[in-house]
Amino acid sequence: MRRVLSFLPILCAGTFGLLNTEAAYANTNDIKINGFISQAFLKSQGNNFYGNSRDGSFELMEAGINGNWQFNNRLHFAGQILTRDAGNTDNGDVTIDYLFGDYKLTEDDQSGFGARIGRVRNSYGFYNDTRDVIFTRPSILMPQAIYFEGNGLREFLFSSDGIQIYGYWDEPQHSTYFSASIGLDKELSQESLNTLSGGSGMLKEATIKSPFYAQVMHIRDGGKTRYAISALDIALRADTTTPEGLSSSLEARGVVLSAEKNYLKWSFSAEYGLVNLDSYLGNTQVQNAESTTFYLQSRYRFNSEFVTTLRYEHGNYEDNNKGNISNNKHWVLGLQWSPKPAWVLALDVYSIEGTGGIPAIDNKNREQEKYTTLVAAMIAYRF
Repeated sequence: MRRVLSFLPILCAGTFGLLNTEAAYANTNDIKINGFISQAFLKSQGNNFYGNSRDGSFELMEAGINGNWQFNNRLHFAGQILTRDAGNTDNGDVTIDYLFGDYKLTEDDQSGFGARIGRVRNSYGFYNDTRDVIFTRPSILMPQAIYFEGNGLREFLFSSDGIQIYGYWDEPQHSTYFSASIGLDKELSQESLNTLSGGSGMLKEATIKSPFYAQVMHIRDGGKTRYAISALDIALRADTTTPEGLSSSLEARGVVLSAEKNYLKWSFSAEYGLVNLDSYLGNTQVQNAESTTFYLQSRYRFNSEFVTTLRYEHGNYEDNNKGNISNNKHWVLGLQWSPKPAWVLALDVYSIEGTGGIPAIDNKNREQEKYTTLVAAMIAYRF
């Protein structure tokens, strides 16, 4: 896999080779390679979560290798190859998770502005662009209220093939960052469609249309306080397997507000999301809905090795066409132990009311239950 990744900067270099005459003076020694691997075990009562977890499941594995090449003072390349198994929502295929060239258009001691081209990571909330690494997320499972991990939406949220502009301003006591990603149309695999439809097979030949993501983040006192506002605008177009062969479309527009306060021992985080959904079957609107979600989270560091997490998640879904309302509540209690910086062992307990965030495709051909209790354990290594 390391051999494969070594070719990624070369592939990108063809795109950016004419951007700067300084390219001829590239320092080929500034290449950094890192990686990670994690394996989890899940046991649940109620619904399945990533495989047949009611009987015990090992179907949550993440492994990746990433590289960063500093080509010159203005240009660098970054990429990651990932394999991920997550029950029926992800099958362990090796994919290019992200791969882009980053060109700094202007930079001084206090500010900078640049552009990334390729498969770029979308900034959405606090954790989206590092969601695959247990070392950089608060629990084994992402906060379902904001990141929709169990709903099979990772392919929508994590990265886009297109261009991303970004900038930053640094002051002695605070910093501000922004980014905006505009993606190209992207065809979805049949596997992804089956995940979205809960295995019903109703959708085929679907395309994500012109995804847009944007974020502004403000950080104070070296990271003691941070705030962010994120936005998304995406659409899905698909053909259906109905006898009439009608087309289907889904449009989603959303915003996430994020806040975090860090102390020596404690960290407190909160994120609030509002997403409007409109879907059509042919020319008929079949969904006009609003999803309102949030989570409140506290983390306590006993020492440099042990961290505990307590989180409450709430989701409210209201379909204006059908008049139905659903509520979901999640309680999460977790403990992480890092005996060495390269290792982490995590144990989480999830108490879930409602089916929001439950992978429907892992519960195909069975009626989903209202209450789920999930125990998850994970071991991870990075280098």
